[in-house]
Amino acid sequence: FRELIEILAISRNQKLPQPGEESQILELLIQRDREFQELMKLAVDQGKIHHEMQLLEKVVEKRDNDIQQLQKQLKEAEHILATAVYQAKEKLKSIEKARKG
Repeated sequence: FRELIEILAISRNQKLPQPGEESQILELLIQRDREFQELMKLAVDQGKIHHEMQLLEKVVEKRDNDIQQLQKQLKEAEHILATAVYQAKEKLKSIEKARKG
């Protein structure tokens, strides 16, 4: 925009505008404005998408933490069950010995 305005200002100072020259410059300004508006809309849309991605990343992080916590609890339960099974086998062995004795 600044370049177009500078060109317009320079051309006005140097010579009389040619017929249609100002309308061409005005049309260029309008075209650039449309392009700028489209880019601004795209930037806003991308900003929204970026914000949604950040929210989803936080949800994923929370789910990951939940999964890690559940895995930890499962390992603890597995250890407790393994210990209980071992102790039950030992009791059965001692019962078998008592019966034979």
